[in-house]
Amino acid sequence: MRHTTTLLTAALLLTGATACSSGSSDEPAVSKASTTQAAETSPSPSPTASQETLKVGDTANISTSDAKFTAAVLKYQDTGIKGVPEMLSSGQKWAAVEVKVCNTGTDGFGVSPLVWSLAYADGARVEAAGTNAGELPQPLYPMDAKVKVGDCVRGNIAFQVPELGRPERVLYSPDSLDEPAEWLVK
Repeated sequence: MRHTTTLLTAALLLTGATACSSGSSDEPAVSKASTTQAAETSPSPSPTASQETLKVGDTANISTSDAKFTAAVLKYQDTGIKGVPEMLSSGQKWAAVEVKVCNTGTDGFGVSPLVWSLAYADGARVEAAGTNAGELPQPLYPMDAKVKVGDCVRGNIAFQVPELGRPERVLYSPDSLDEPAEWLVK
């Protein structure tokens, strides 16, 4: 577990999820904002070991050559969710991740639940189940929604997860990012 945590920390520092910038305006940058702050935070010149890792509840400021936005994982839930049982494989249950993306840039862009996934300690990844999974926590995150400047999109994304265990991280991997933004699940 310690080895996995060390690798995760190193990966986060290398991916820029803690506010690194290579100096090129074409490189995506991700930085942590306080949970109460939605405004843009300028990225630091290089990552340091003392920078915090994103956790559920934290907001990331993301800047790419195409867009500027914030992304947050507000909640992870894997108990008491009533999805369609017939859609689950044996040994699976429903989980939901509540997320929020806000456009802080100068151009609109699209969002989708399909760029969110869950990562487990053993390397397994679970992709979003889509929006027709039954009685899931509302509101559902929209499929292929456009987000105009200054607007936000928030909702729950469904996942079919193993009945035992929990994911280590929630990953956000839109095409505009070379490496996913990551939030630790506790």
